[in-house]
Amino acid sequence: MNLAQIAATALNALSQVLLVGLVLGVGLPVLFAVGVRSLNTGRTVVTTGPGEVTKASSTGIAGAAACFGICVAAVAFGIVVIIWGKQLFGV
Repeated sequence: MNLAQIAATALNALSQVLLVGLVLGVGLPVLFAVGVRSLNTGRTVVTTGPGEVTKASSTGIAGAAACFGICVAAVAFGIVVIIWGKQLFGV
């Protein structure tokens, strides 16, 4: 391998690491924030005597559950890769 091939291989690997870092470092927190935001949309006010209680809509709860589920799945996948990565991927 000459120097140009080594540099191209290193640049390719660096771009892959950067892409995964951006997706996981920015994407998952944004997805979590969207889940929190969906819990706050479409709320209804319910009066229960001396105070008022707000109740989240069913679509907001479903959207939040989907967002939080994806976040939990990503974290669980990361833990699996850390623990059993060599057995799964042979690297």
